[in-house]
Amino acid sequence: MNESKIIKSEPAAPDTKSWYEHFWKAEQDIPNRIEDAAKFLATMISISFTLFLVVGKDSFENLQDRRLVFAAGLWLVSLLAAFFVVYPFRYRYAAEQVQSIRKMHRKVVIVKRTVLIVSLACFVAALVIVSCLFFNL
Repeated sequence: MNESKIIKSEPAAPDTKSWYEHFWKAEQDIPNRIEDAAKFLATMISISFTLFLVVGKDSFENLQDRRLVFAAGLWLVSLLAAFFVVYPFRYRYAAEQVQSIRKMHRKVVIVKRTVLIVSLACFVAALVIVSCLFFNL
């Protein structure tokens, strides 16, 4: 009853192996791509905020409108959130365990993606509010 089974296998075809390697590399690069998106978003936030401050200087000098103050606050929160996407927080993992590294990688992706979405949502909301006020909509 102690018979061993012989399992036959063949090496993966070169194109299959290449696609697996591509997938793994793309999966590992997700945090870097999210950080690049956050850097681009931070640039867009800064440029658009500067444009509205320069073009609509008279509107911004009179900060009596609470919507304008709220929009400026959202703009700054979005910029801060974009910074937190790029900030190198410490994540706990066991370097000698692949499963721990994968778990940490998944957590990094979830945290960075969530903070990037918050940043984008705040930026879009601020942009809509200020645009409506600026163009009297």
